[in-house]
Amino acid sequence: MRWEDIKRYQVIEALLLWEGKLNARQLMDYFETSRPTAQKYISEYKQLNPTGFEFVSQQRAHIANDDFTPQFIDLEFSSYHALFNTQGEHAVTSLVETLPQVHRNISPQLVRPILQAIRYQLRLDIGYISLSSPEFEDRIIQPHSLVFDGTRYHVRAFCEKNQDYRDFVLSRFSGEFAFEGEATFDEAHDTLWQTDVTLVVCPDHRLTELQKKVIAHDYQMTEQKLELKTRAALLKYLLQHLRLDIYQAAAEQQQIVIDPECRKLLAPYIN
Repeated sequence: MRWEDIKRYQVIEALLLWEGKLNARQLMDYFETSRPTAQKYISEYKQLNPTGFEFVSQQRAHIANDDFTPQFIDLEFSSYHALFNTQGEHAVTSLVETLPQVHRNISPQLVRPILQAIRYQLRLDIGYISLSSPEFEDRIIQPHSLVFDGTRYHVRAFCEKNQDYRDFVLSRFSGEFAFEGEATFDEAHDTLWQTDVTLVVCPDHRLTELQKKVIAHDYQMTEQKLELKTRAALLKYLLQHLRLDIYQAAAEQQQIVIDPECRKLLAPYIN
């Protein structure tokens, strides 16, 4: 199946799943195409999912059945948002407002040598700047992965200067580089990367029981607990993403905390 077809089916499914109805005008706006072509897209998808929706003449739209099950997207609302966030000028996409994004200093010229070093397992001599060293200095690293923490990208690599695995902010590399032969350390040697941990969060104990139930419902907790699996090397980024790295004075601001027993178990990995 061509990617163009998959994209059309994803848009159709997102509209049916999340808005409950679909008409040709929505596809005409999204794909900037004619009505006959939009109708063709719907007919083609109907052959793949014949019982998932039906045309209701009174509403002049295709309505999703109660048991409509998508085949090309998952059930996360983020899929709907991602599909329509890239087509902001169309009326069909104006239902979700997105805050402006802060773009880091990342370019293909900067990322290319790092990706090559990861893919081909190479030692990389590259300039890097940090808050402790505000001038670029050469670092020889052996990177094995890129990490996105929800805000910025990091490079997980063995640092020959520190003789240990470190995280480097991707936007702080200079882009000037040289390959220094084959890597001798990879992700298999990275103990924290290979260590799986489970973060357990729960409603802040300072909340009332009714407030705790609200938080538990919001985060889809089971028995007022939510388990999140990650690598020990990435735990700090998960805590930052959930805003658990800073303890708020007001329970309504904090909302969720690390389960006390979990905090004891994860203490060696929480800086």
